[in-house]
Amino acid sequence: MLLYNPVTTPCQHTFCAKCLHRSLDHSNLCPLCRDALPGFSFFEDHPPNQTLQTLLLTAFPEMYAERGNAIDAEERDARLDTPIFVCMLIFPGHPTALHFFEPRYRLMLRRCLEQEVPSFGMIMPARQGAGSGLVQGQTDYGTMLEVRSVQMLADGRSMVETWSTYRFRILERGTLDGYTVGRIERIDDVPDDLTLTTVPGPTNEELMEICTSFLLQLRRGTAPWVVQRLNNVYGQPPTDPAAFSYWVALVLPIDEYEKAKLLPIRNARLRLQLVVHWIEQLNNNWWFASGCVII
Repeated sequence: MLLYNPVTTPCQHTFCAKCLHRSLDHSNLCPLCRDALPGFSFFEDHPPNQTLQTLLLTAFPEMYAERGNAIDAEERDARLDTPIFVCMLIFPGHPTALHFFEPRYRLMLRRCLEQEVPSFGMIMPARQGAGSGLVQGQTDYGTMLEVRSVQMLADGRSMVETWSTYRFRILERGTLDGYTVGRIERIDDVPDDLTLTTVPGPTNEELMEICTSFLLQLRRGTAPWVVQRLNNVYGQPPTDPAAFSYWVALVLPIDEYEKAKLLPIRNARLRLQLVVHWIEQLNNNWWFASGCVII
């Protein structure tokens, strides 16, 4: 296979630039002689071997162009599907700091950064173990994250700041170079007047008041330093019912997979009703009612 954009290492071995980057995701040793190589950032800015590149372009211009087209097509196909980071539960409207260190996700991030608006999906991993009670299809729902800033470390790892934008459902999924990709459908809320015209029950304001009263009770029975940490992490509760339902779920001391049931729900009032149901369950637990709460 013809070398494309050849890069020569300090140990005098030459590789395609993208192939070398892929190798550095797994090890900082030369793939041939196993000598230690400089950090990832060194090769990010390292110019190609101009002498060898000129020879290749002169002797094999058509093959070199075909090789470049093949690489571009591979990268383009990789960007057609939505990259998905299998990690944890995220709700829309929140900042999230991430550490990319696995080779597959380092590659995924580099491909994301080539997009006009760098973004990727986030879903929870499937719960492990038989009889775990995982809701069917639950990990088919996730949240899109928009990359706001990236700090590339010398060894190729990255510290990434993101903002969660909207929910999605995975219609079809696959694997590309070790990470999950999928064809997704965006999930947006449907207004109350289209879904709840005949459903009796408390209003959004009444449901939010129940949640607020419960949180005040929760904070009164919690150590001051824990309350301060909650304020620092989650901030003040939003006034919008849609955002409020997610905010309360983040604070509640319940299972993350239970919280993930909010993702498919397309109405703020229905989400608030589920949150209030969780609150009622917590109030009915003897260990919670007696003040034995760990957050």
